[in-house]
Amino acid sequence: MKRIALHSNLTRTIAQLACILGMLPLPASAQNAAPPVPAKPRMIISYGGGGWKEGQVQEPCILVNPKDPSKLMLFYAGMTLGGKEGALAKAWANVSDPFTWHEDANNPVLGGVRANPQDHSGFIRLGSVIYHQELDEYWFYYAGTSPKSRGVAIFLATCPAGKDGYSGVIRANIRIYAGNPVLCPREQGRGDENFVGEGAVFREKGLWYLFYSYRTAKKSLPGYRLATSRDGLHWIKLPGPDILTAAPQSLYCEWHQVFKIGNLCVLLYEGYNGGNRWGADVATSSTLTTGWKKMPTSLIDQTKWPGYSDATQFHVATPAMYHINDKWYMYFQGAHKGEYGWQHWAMWCVECDDVVKQISITPTGSTY
Repeated sequence: MKRIALHSNLTRTIAQLACILGMLPLPASAQNAAPPVPAKPRMIISYGGGGWKEGQVQEPCILVNPKDPSKLMLFYAGMTLGGKEGALAKAWANVSDPFTWHEDANNPVLGGVRANPQDHSGFIRLGSVIYHQELDEYWFYYAGTSPKSRGVAIFLATCPAGKDGYSGVIRANIRIYAGNPVLCPREQGRGDENFVGEGAVFREKGLWYLFYSYRTAKKSLPGYRLATSRDGLHWIKLPGPDILTAAPQSLYCEWHQVFKIGNLCVLLYEGYNGGNRWGADVATSSTLTTGWKKMPTSLIDQTKWPGYSDATQFHVATPAMYHINDKWYMYFQGAHKGEYGWQHWAMWCVECDDVVKQISITPTGSTY
């Protein structure tokens, strides 16, 4: 009897060690354990100071510095209170600390100067920033107005990356593309009445894709449409239905980002549910041009974040996700309840590995 007991105890001990070392599957209760709670969101850039960012900071476009892979670059937009005037700015951070950003003392780098009509200072919204490696330039796609655009259109500005990839991005070095606007409301293959904006640009295999929002006399931000290009300058709009519609889950869908997790195409966008709050939503597809399907709107729920407050994150807008040092982060602007343009919006960052795991079981590849 003692030998049987010793054998049973030894077997049990080996099984326990095997579980610890990963040799045997964990018990069902352990396999179904709740995922770790993400860290509390942290504010990274505040509004205020008067002028160009008194009302809000928004639209985070992050790149690894092409001249220094240990540094990140953040290009973002600001607005005066009331949303009547906009500008583009920059900041930097260490890859090792994607929560701590250093705003440039000479911000903004574009817009915010009423005396210069080329800056489109009456209205400016940042859509995308692309590092054009062949030209060693940053390309800024943004929404604005001009006499030629006959409404809100998408414009392009460029800037040499310079020796260190950052310090040379200043107002004096930025060039407004002579062929602007690059996407107009009424031309290039389809009519969008008098508004196209929020141009999310994605490049793959020699083709450029521009996902944009639009407005008509009867509809405000009802969905997203797509244009393509071979050079990022000359765009043709694709015919057919919207690639994604706001309804029925949302009343509006506006600023958005397109990226890939492995081979899965992801569209991260802000949606308004028509009476309560703005929030971040996700759609996915196996291809960029068709087949986009929404994930449940509960996938990203700011009210479940640690430290959530109605005073700072009741609304979440302009979301963008980035893979940095083997972790996923979502950058966004947040504000209290109220009318969009007359609120104060700060920029925040939150870890989002839990969200990405639900989007794709095995996220592969890395943005940085």
